[in-house]
Amino acid sequence: MNNCIQLQSTLKALSDQSYPSQQIEILVVDNGSDEDISDCISNFNVKLIRENFQKSPYAARNSGINSSIGDIIAFTDANKTPAGNWIDEGVRALFHNHADAAGGNIIFTIPDKPTASEVFDSVFSNNNRNLVLNEKAAATGNLFVRRQLFDSVGRFHGEFRSGMDVWWTQRAVRYGFKLIYADKASVYCVPRKYRALMKKAFRVGKSHPFIRREAGDSILIIISTIFRTFSPPRFKWLNDKNLEPYSTVFKVRLWVVAWSYKCFLGFGRFWGLLSLRRFYKNLESSQA
Repeated sequence: MNNCIQLQSTLKALSDQSYPSQQIEILVVDNGSDEDISDCISNFNVKLIRENFQKSPYAARNSGINSSIGDIIAFTDANKTPAGNWIDEGVRALFHNHADAAGGNIIFTIPDKPTASEVFDSVFSNNNRNLVLNEKAAATGNLFVRRQLFDSVGRFHGEFRSGMDVWWTQRAVRYGFKLIYADKASVYCVPRKYRALMKKAFRVGKSHPFIRREAGDSILIIISTIFRTFSPPRFKWLNDKNLEPYSTVFKVRLWVVAWSYKCFLGFGRFWGLLSLRRFYKNLESSQA
């Protein structure tokens, strides 16, 4: 994390929750920041943990889990701002639905004059509703989990920098735990610009072969999926109601961004496929 202002905004939102403050423990995990964040968080009642052994958001989350004491663990990121009733709604959703995990609503705040990359990111990224309902998964940018799941399912894999929240939540569902969508538990997020978006696409793609292998797909199916990734996107989705306000020229730019995203995703998937054997070998070594 190298954005003190955004981190402070996140911590202020967490400190001002409607949920009883004496029942909240806020943990900040520093995963090798370029700057010392001690001064940045000094005005907040938080516990600072440093995860410098492995540079990965999932290694950082594992450190946070290990250092936490609550029965329910709520995840968000330093680039997101939770709504004032975020914890209230997330916890209520778990108990009301007798659920084990809940993916909350991630809402993008679009600038007045957005780029095509920012619009694409806001429409297609971190859609927890789609992930939960259609893919039996959820993003840790807004996720509530009962602690007992980590004892049964295990921790996140720390070698990847993207995609392990999808892998872990799908794994939890396969273990028989109940995952729901908590639409009223909201966090707000600023969409990415082009460079950051493409870097994310590559990172996400690297984890896909492992996720699909864990779900039971054969190597041939994974290879076929990788080749299909590079195909141009269809124009049909440009008629999405969320895109109606934008001009035809802007939609063409949006289509170019979409194809770029698919290409970077495909390159990441290819890289992940080549690294699959090495990853499993490292995994076996760590469990020996």
